[in-house]
Amino acid sequence: MGFKRVKFNNFRNIEPHEIHWSGGLNLLTGPNGSGKTNILEGINIISGWGPLERGTKTKSLPTWNSGSTVVQLTGQLEGDLGEIIQVRIAERYAIRVQDKTMSATELRWKNPVLTFLPNDIALLEGSASYRRRLLDMLLALLMPPYAMRLHDYRRGIRQKTIMLRRGERTDVVDRALLPLAAWIWKMRKEAVTLLSSCLNDLKTLVPDEISLSLKRGGGGYDDGEEDDFRNGLAAYREREIAVKVPFVGPHRDDMVINCGDRNASDALSRGYRRRAAIGLMLAASDGVLRKLGKVPVLLLDEVTAELDSDGRKLLFGALADRKAQVFAATAEPFSETFSGAVYSVNNGIVEKTDEN
Repeated sequence: MGFKRVKFNNFRNIEPHEIHWSGGLNLLTGPNGSGKTNILEGINIISGWGPLERGTKTKSLPTWNSGSTVVQLTGQLEGDLGEIIQVRIAERYAIRVQDKTMSATELRWKNPVLTFLPNDIALLEGSASYRRRLLDMLLALLMPPYAMRLHDYRRGIRQKTIMLRRGERTDVVDRALLPLAAWIWKMRKEAVTLLSSCLNDLKTLVPDEISLSLKRGGGGYDDGEEDDFRNGLAAYREREIAVKVPFVGPHRDDMVINCGDRNASDALSRGYRRRAAIGLMLAASDGVLRKLGKVPVLLLDEVTAELDSDGRKLLFGALADRKAQVFAATAEPFSETFSGAVYSVNNGIVEKTDEN
């Protein structure tokens, strides 16, 4: 699966234009601010994920000074059916596939897409939020209810934070959070197990000693998820009241990445940390294929900027082997041989310049 063509209308700085894509690797080149990331964001939206940054307001999406507040994105999927996806963005998002209304969750499952942003190349040494994002993105594809339950959990945590700041008791919200937190912990543990299994098939890329485990936020007192959440709350109650911050739950989880008996960010050189990050991206892709039987489309925004020439060859070679459709954006000169289509992006205008 993937996109045969995409049309942008009144979106960001992209000229209204229909772009035809290669079914394999698509490289977007051009200076910073040219519109490469906006193209990836448009594809992300018509894949059911929304803007690249959480909290982006719909009013920021239309082309500046266009005179219209409505954005229209249209994509045609590859395959015999060639289904047409239409996303209309005004105050809200409206998604239609073959002129039938569809939810974002259903769309994500129909044409799975994984998006990796510049900070994802630093998965090993970056903050825990990057590693949680990888798990959440994978689970939102594999488990349709996951995104909604995670949303409900985050809303509960925001409410708990408000209550702590007011000096109010949080017993009621803690009881409401318990089943959500326990379920998310269980799903994330399964996702870590899946990633670990897929990493085992990437030995030419990832050191043999790499291992993954889930570190529950504020947990670790009991194997059972619900008991662990209760015990964590009891252990951190006084600290939560004093600092007025929730310390227990999936919002503070981390995926621990070790190399042997040491944290991989300390044990591995910069080059091998980058390779391991690529391995995790590919493991997520392989996990989707294993569970859904579909090769996901991959969006890569400037992840090549942290890689040397050998790293780029390794990444794109591995992607080509998987027969995945890939959209990769880079502002840096790209001198390596690229077995795909190359597009030049300048001031929102997209032109195909090469195809190998």
